Amino acid sequence: MENLLNVKQVAFILKVHPLTIRRYIKEGKLKAIRVGGNVRIKESSLTDFNKDFSASPSQKQIIKSKLHPAKIFSLDDPLFRLKGRGASLNLSS
Repeated sequence: MENLLNVKQVAFILKVHPLTIRRYIKEGKLKAIRVGGNVRIKESSLTDFNKDFSASPSQKQIIKSKLHPAKIFSLDDPLFRLKGRGASLNLSS
């Protein structure tokens, strides 16, 4: 007999909120059955669902290429030219 998981268990495995799992079931993305008034997900359905959403190596390369390099700040940046109002710290004695 195959293992049946409840919504909270599946949410914990996929690291999402239980309402997200219920939405996946309602949209038909994740197959579930009703046992005694409770919603249960077969372990095989969960693995099939997880395969569909895991990224292949080629997709990971595409995602990586879309990332922008971090901006390098210099002393000419307007952020460093801001002058505050009110209390100031004067370190010269």
